[in-house]
Amino acid sequence: MKPAVLAIALLAGLASTANAQEIPRFDVEAHCDNIARFGGDFSNITYNGCIDMEQSAYNNLKNRWGDVPTGIRSECMNIATFGGTGDYMTLQGCIDMETSAANNQSEFSFD
Repeated sequence: MKPAVLAIALLAGLASTANAQEIPRFDVEAHCDNIARFGGDFSNITYNGCIDMEQSAYNNLKNRWGDVPTGIRSECMNIATFGGTGDYMTLQGCIDMETSAANNQSEFSFD
């Protein structure tokens, strides 16, 4: 491989790694609007509560996103975006549960 092509390939790899370290950007307003309209009429209380919970989850995740193992990030992103717009509450809950389970793996015993 030519040095220039190799350098470009390495830089592209570094850029994709850096992007993977950034927390995803979900359309929180659209998500909360869907939640607030679920019962038919728009609910301002539900919308505002949703925004507040999403903001809290986002703030929690942005400080530790780079420390979340890639496999957990990938799995939880699939779960959090299943319905379409994605949401930080689901993403945070998934990451918390997966991390906890990874740190407390069950063991089988023949006793």
